Amino acid sequence: MTAFKARAKALVERLPWSATMGARSVLVATLITTTLVTGAKKFGLLQPFELNSFDTLTRLQPDRGTDPRLLIIAVSEAELQAYGWPLSDGVIAATLQAVQQHQPRVIGLDLYRSTPQPPGNAELVQQLEADNLIGIWNVGNNPAGDEVPGPPAVPAERLGFNDLALDPDGVLRRSLLFVGSSDQAYYSFGLRVAQRYLGQDVALRFDEEALYLSSLTLPRLQEWSGGYQAVDNGGYQILTRYRSREMPAQQLTVAQVLKGQYDPAWIRDRVVLIGSTAASLKDEFYTPYTATQQQELTQSGVVVHAQIISQLLEGLAGEQALYRFLPAWGEFLWLVGWTLAAGVVASNLRRPLVLLLGVGFVVALLWGIGWVSLFSSLWVPVFEPLVGLLVAGGLVLMQQGLYRSTHDWVTDLPGRELFLEQVRRALQLEGSERVMVAFLDINRFKLINQSLGYSIGDRVLLMMAKRLRQTLPEDTLLARVGGDEFALLFQQRPQAEVEGSLKNLQKALAAPFCLNQQRLAITASLGLAITQGGTDYKAEDLLRDAHTAMYRAKALDQFSYEVFSRSMQEAAAQRLQLESHLLEALEKQEFVLYYQPIVALETGRITGFEALVRWRHPDQGFVAPNAFIPIAEETGLILELGQWIFREACQQLERWQRQVPRSALKMSINLSRRQFVQSDLVQQIAASLRDSGVSGQQIQLEITESMIMRDVETSRELMLRLKELGLQLAIDDFGTGYSSLSYLHRFPTDTLKIDRSFVSRMEHSQEDREIVHTIITLGHKLNLTLVAEGIETVEQMVLLRQMGCQFGQGFLFSKPVTGEDAIALLTQPPSWLNGSLSGSA
Repeated sequence: MTAFKARAKALVERLPWSATMGARSVLVATLITTTLVTGAKKFGLLQPFELNSFDTLTRLQPDRGTDPRLLIIAVSEAELQAYGWPLSDGVIAATLQAVQQHQPRVIGLDLYRSTPQPPGNAELVQQLEADNLIGIWNVGNNPAGDEVPGPPAVPAERLGFNDLALDPDGVLRRSLLFVGSSDQAYYSFGLRVAQRYLGQDVALRFDEEALYLSSLTLPRLQEWSGGYQAVDNGGYQILTRYRSREMPAQQLTVAQVLKGQYDPAWIRDRVVLIGSTAASLKDEFYTPYTATQQQELTQSGVVVHAQIISQLLEGLAGEQALYRFLPAWGEFLWLVGWTLAAGVVASNLRRPLVLLLGVGFVVALLWGIGWVSLFSSLWVPVFEPLVGLLVAGGLVLMQQGLYRSTHDWVTDLPGRELFLEQVRRALQLEGSERVMVAFLDINRFKLINQSLGYSIGDRVLLMMAKRLRQTLPEDTLLARVGGDEFALLFQQRPQAEVEGSLKNLQKALAAPFCLNQQRLAITASLGLAITQGGTDYKAEDLLRDAHTAMYRAKALDQFSYEVFSRSMQEAAAQRLQLESHLLEALEKQEFVLYYQPIVALETGRITGFEALVRWRHPDQGFVAPNAFIPIAEETGLILELGQWIFREACQQLERWQRQVPRSALKMSINLSRRQFVQSDLVQQIAASLRDSGVSGQQIQLEITESMIMRDVETSRELMLRLKELGLQLAIDDFGTGYSSLSYLHRFPTDTLKIDRSFVSRMEHSQEDREIVHTIITLGHKLNLTLVAEGIETVEQMVLLRQMGCQFGQGFLFSKPVTGEDAIALLTQPPSWLNGSLSGSA
């Protein structure tokens, strides 16, 4: 059993989101939808819409033309004007006599004639005695006695009742063919005509399921057949298959027959129906071709009878004339299939436009199948699955919306809110051991998204979640609480066991991930927060503490984990407070610029200054740049601050030029990473130069090599635009980044600045001395100016000068000073000229 559970768990873990949550939502939606639709169908609520759908599909079917076996002799409006109404027995007798002369196979007299209408009654009685004539009678709708009997001269075996059965909406779709029992039988007018067409000796058989006429089986219409759900199916009914939307047979009028204006071949061996088509007689019926009951597209009784008789004759000829229907279980599977299809579409298509197109395609497919089926004489419900489709799709979307509000759709893991709810429950559990929450952050995940794309990033998250599930204890709650952040909840476990799990987790994550035949080394930083006795914890506080510990581990560059301590919270609070004050510092003019001189190593003369920003906090005094510059970068304040620094430095340079006219100074100004990618950086700098009156040739911008190597081509284009303003460009902290020497010559650079870390160690490290020498040699070959940073001793200056470095800056010459103090450095002989240069000669 344990092995089976393990295999089942492994199988579930291999299933993608669409096969887990997606499958569950589809199955639930299908179950609910089929229950609702089946219930609505049981009460007949969908029947009106299903019948309307049937009519729509019928109107889209092509006409099949007139039936060559039929002829209609119509009593039109013209005959009413000429002969009056009702027609006299003499007119009817003359018409029958003219028709019988040409040997029709059957004559169907679709006119009620229960009482004589002189003159000509004797002649009519004589014509009605013909064996091939079928009369009609009407059973009526009132049991008290409103039936209209057939002509007295026609025996019962040649009489048929009016077989038109109206649906509740007044549309004629069904035909009642036969009502009978073992001792009494009633034939419809159409059935009598069809039976006589076959011959007098053709008997009709019937049982509970169907009628049997010669080789034709006429299945009995059930109350649930096709789209019907609660219809009166008494007797033996069929669904009428209309041949044409207007006239199913060739037509003559009574006047044309009496005047002999016809071809005898139109009558010979045919079924001849005589009846009224005059609209004024109100013998008109709505059919599936009538889109609305305000339209005039109706058919008279004799035309409808022609449609029914044509259908029966087609069936007797072996053609597919009768509609077929799915069995009850088939309709159920039909509904289930479409609800499943809707659920799958809604589950897998997430973008609204694609989802809309997908639903539209499924609906069009449903109607297309319905049309093809009806064309093949199979009536399958359309509205019923359409309702199921829309309801199931909506239920799936609703479930997914609820699920996604608490779960991550990429990894199928619980989200932040659900995780916090579980932590709250753990904290409220009486008698439980300490609750422990771990916070995991994927290192360099942003780089993966930027370099490989967000789809690869999602796959990394999915693989990370899978590896976490496989490594962590089974009862550990794992959640995704941020873009590349996961949270873990450990319950009822000793701290040593939890820390062991975290170590195992670090080992598991150390194994490379393989994506598209590419191996990715991914590391993560972990923080752990543990509840302490006597402290009332909130779930949010515990997650925050784990997050703080994770940042501590990330700051230490340790591929391990850190356990939260109060000192971390205090440090985080101090940083947050510092950030809050920093946002107001620029507005309150708390920033000031200090300037460190840049000295020509051969002469000791000041050639320029580097502008350095300082924050003079009203309570804390001067705040170290490495404390507030990273915060300014994160918050975006560096953009506004950088613009202020540039303007202020330019204005200071302009003041020095007025105060010390003979000094040809150059101002070096640092650009931050976020400034470097500003779209309007060039325009801002041009405006500041114009406002201050300083020439661009007097400004040197310092850019770190890591900044320009992020996007080589874009960086080169930007640097060329800056050069157009006359600016000098320097690569700062050269040697500490990851620039490629093959790219260096492509950048329009004027200066290389040697990082202070190499300069400070070169007196005692041969390796660092060689690095410095190599940088200086490279600069000479590329015709670049060289500036060494962090010169603090005469020995360092002497070594740099001997290697060929032209300029330097550092505490040996001066620490950063205010603009006013810089005037003193420019106007008085610097102290470093006394002995330092001469002593090195």
